[in-house]
Amino acid sequence: MKRLIALPLILAAGLQSAMPQTDDSIAEMHVTLPASARVITGTVTDTAGEPVTGAVISVNGKPEVSAMADIDGAFSIKIDSRDTKLNISAVGYYPASVNVSKSKDTVDAVLKSSMSQLDEVIVVGYATQKKVDLTGAVSSVNTGALEDRPVTNVTNALAGLAAGLTVTNSGGNTPGYESQSILVRGQGTLNNSAPLVVVDGMTGIALSDINPQDIENISILKDAASAAIYGSRAANGVILITTRHGSERAPRVTYSGNVSFETVAKRLNLVTDYADFMEIQNVALIVNGQAPRFSQGKIDEWRNDAGRNPTIYPNTDWQDHIYRNPSVVQNHNLTVTGGTANVDYNLSFGYINNPGMIYYTDYERYQLRSNINVRIKPWLSIGTNLFGFLDSNNPSSENAAEGGDVIFGSGAFNTVPGMTLYDPATGLYGGIQNPEEENVSNFNPYRRQWFYDTDYPTKTKRGVMKLYAELRPAKGLTVRGSFACNYWERNVEQHLTDRNLYRFTFDGPVLLRDGSVRTYIRRYNYKNFFRSSELTADYSINISRLNATLLAGMSQEYNKYDQDYYIKYDLVDPSLGAIDAGMTNGTITGNYNEWAMRSYFGRLNLNWDNKYLLEANLRADGSSKFAPGHRWGYFPSISAGWRISQEHFMEGAASWLDHLKLRASYGSLGNNATTSYYMYQSLFATANYILNGNIAGGLAQTVLANPNLTWEKTYMTNIGIDFAFLHNRLTGSVDIYNKDTKGILISLPAPLEHGTSIVPNRNAGEVNNKGFELDINWSDRIGRVTYNVGFNMGFVNNKVTKFQGDVSSISGVYKTQEGRPINQLYVITVDRIVRDQADLDYVQKLVDANPDYFATYQRPELGDFLYRDANGDGTLDTDDRVEIGHGTLPRLTYGFSLGLEWNNFDFSVLLQGTGNHQVYYNNQAFRFVTVMGQSLIKDITDNAWTPENPYGSRYPILRNSANSKNNIASDAFVHNAAYLRCKNIQLGYNVPQKITRRFYVENLKIYTSIDNLFTITDFPGLDPEIGATVGYPAVRQYSIGLNITF
Repeated sequence: MKRLIALPLILAAGLQSAMPQTDDSIAEMHVTLPASARVITGTVTDTAGEPVTGAVISVNGKPEVSAMADIDGAFSIKIDSRDTKLNISAVGYYPASVNVSKSKDTVDAVLKSSMSQLDEVIVVGYATQKKVDLTGAVSSVNTGALEDRPVTNVTNALAGLAAGLTVTNSGGNTPGYESQSILVRGQGTLNNSAPLVVVDGMTGIALSDINPQDIENISILKDAASAAIYGSRAANGVILITTRHGSERAPRVTYSGNVSFETVAKRLNLVTDYADFMEIQNVALIVNGQAPRFSQGKIDEWRNDAGRNPTIYPNTDWQDHIYRNPSVVQNHNLTVTGGTANVDYNLSFGYINNPGMIYYTDYERYQLRSNINVRIKPWLSIGTNLFGFLDSNNPSSENAAEGGDVIFGSGAFNTVPGMTLYDPATGLYGGIQNPEEENVSNFNPYRRQWFYDTDYPTKTKRGVMKLYAELRPAKGLTVRGSFACNYWERNVEQHLTDRNLYRFTFDGPVLLRDGSVRTYIRRYNYKNFFRSSELTADYSINISRLNATLLAGMSQEYNKYDQDYYIKYDLVDPSLGAIDAGMTNGTITGNYNEWAMRSYFGRLNLNWDNKYLLEANLRADGSSKFAPGHRWGYFPSISAGWRISQEHFMEGAASWLDHLKLRASYGSLGNNATTSYYMYQSLFATANYILNGNIAGGLAQTVLANPNLTWEKTYMTNIGIDFAFLHNRLTGSVDIYNKDTKGILISLPAPLEHGTSIVPNRNAGEVNNKGFELDINWSDRIGRVTYNVGFNMGFVNNKVTKFQGDVSSISGVYKTQEGRPINQLYVITVDRIVRDQADLDYVQKLVDANPDYFATYQRPELGDFLYRDANGDGTLDTDDRVEIGHGTLPRLTYGFSLGLEWNNFDFSVLLQGTGNHQVYYNNQAFRFVTVMGQSLIKDITDNAWTPENPYGSRYPILRNSANSKNNIASDAFVHNAAYLRCKNIQLGYNVPQKITRRFYVENLKIYTSIDNLFTITDFPGLDPEIGATVGYPAVRQYSIGLNITF
């Protein structure tokens, strides 16, 4: 059967051999030539090691003397002793020229594909299209960039790989709880801005759930034309992922694995010398007019004896104890793929073991996937996509995810260097060693990790099943039907434990904290069930120069989520894991919600003479989240493309212009992820009433309802150009867009007489995003070196165009108002540090002009900040706050890639970064006050104003937190968070097949890589991508791995 299938390829190759070939990518190879005429044998494969069936091997200058590679790529050819070169060619590949030598009589030739990016097939909604025929803004991610990297989370790996994609990290990378999020073309709403993720046609699967090694294709639908087919959930873009499927071939087993050594990419330089720490705290107290806390005798004692007895006189940098150095991460994947003429399959198994960069954040995951397709008849196919995983992580990881920066923030910054973690001599855990600080803090940060018994890890499991059938009843007509269900469950169990803490002295340990606590067992259970059914039909027809495709379909979805929580105290035996071990009942709560959606959709594609392209989409969605009469939303789009390069008047440019297409689109999209499930209904809760002087139970309305709520709608215009020059060496695209989101849900004031603080929402807000994107690539070859260079960038300007009129929403240091970006920084600005008498005189002048000038903010003294009267009204108050920056997200994102191939080596670099990004950074780690019991950052203490250094300081005088005049929200804490990061650098080697086949190995690649090698930034925190969060740190990974195929 395989040989029958290969026959058309062989015939095509025979025709191709008679056609002229370019000299692009000529490769020189050496074969053996004996003294007399003899037979030369060998194989022809592509760069992936696949046999090139039908490749033509001919003697240079004698095209009539030729041979053809069989289905395995093998050939033999008889040559004359005077022949010095062989030519190898095949359809879809660059030809190879073989110089004949006298050393060997075999040759293994490798041909490189000549298929350009224009021939690339892109996955779009419910179909595929050639890239050359696209009329919408679609980015395709090169999944090869993920294959040889120690990638365990797809979201993090996508940064820098596509224009217009913003990857943010709100809380670090705690294993199993990575908090990265993706935005497509910026934040278009005040509510949920996450894009829709569709995996093999199924929604409801998180990017972090997917094994990167299972991915075959990633497409990002960015404009209305490409995304409208998904209607009500496509306003924030759509990410389409297709996993690997089998093909007609012999079974192939592939193992890919890597081991990574993780280290912390950046640590903060803390004051770890406890004698210095005490002196700094004393000075800050004296500046406030307070008495110093630490005696000079204790400071001298520590400074003199710390080196001799570090247990009793510790100088602890808690980062040394919080972080593993290194953390060793394992990632293993096994795939079996193959098929016959009637059945193809792809089965995969994945395993991850990540002990965590921070102790007690260990994570383990098992994952399975099975994609099977069966061709029952030439007109009928059925198949299944099955996917599931089971993971577990330490409860501390769960605690870190729920509490944000609990482990790292508390562990490294909420304590002092004068504390001993653990005394190996006694086996006891330490508290504060200095009695003068004892009543301030006796907190050992490791108690956070001990808090929950690690014998009861959090477990998460997901099971996904999709069944489908494809019917082809007539030429050009395909009918597809599918049913899918998706079940997710997480179980959290926590047992409260604690430990005694001691102070270590020369006379023995002294108990500081009794570890006896009230024991309990606590459980959280979360469950989510999703099911969907879908039916589509598409019909394609060619009439003369017109190609037309019509798609129509419908779908039905249902989702139910429920959770419960219960706790019992006073365990009979703390080692028992049963809930009945608790003697005293605690809180028991639970709730559930459900929603359903029905959809109808269609698409029409017209292509006239491969020059003029037109596409129209329409989707109607009905959602149970809205009240009857407001449930249906209609989302149309239209787009057109003009392949200018195909016009006759462009024939003169054919030598250098391969492709030039102008495209434009307009349409509307929707967003129903902005509302809870019952906002159109009034909500009631239990309440007590006074009736006849007695308390009576009843219900009270707690939420005002708005039955008129409906979809947020996004209207988007996109104009783009696709191009390819110089024999497809230079390719790229440019897009500009305007995106208006209307009907955004915002809160309105409640009537005063109603008495409830929970106000109704209405569709009243509007946001505008304008931007442009550039994606450009150059591919070429110099000698035997093949290389490619890529650059992409996206710029977006965000503005709230309708909100609450002149009323703004202020939350902390963030402000949202009409005419401004979402969550723009809103703080007072620093005029100067009061450095000398001249500045003091200026302060007095302000007071003389207005005695109430400093009524709101304290009057500065030497070393303090003097804040600016921004509005010039002669008074310093909150009205002097100003808007700074462009919101919480970067306006500019970009990526740069370089790839090199030489002989069997390959090398790649990926750089990624952001610009126009400001972050407010004022937390436990970075502040201009000292806090008893908390750590200090050396950069601040070394560069704070002092009388000895009045002019060289960058920061104000340090005061104790009892007077925080220099620590109020100001632009002193606004930092430039732009950065350039070396995301990945990699070197690989493909072992020659003439070696691997001796061991029955088809392909073997060995590689090494470094992730997050360096970051260039002015941001003073742990990582500009994490921002102000003091959570799980950014890590640097050193990895070695291999891919082996049998």
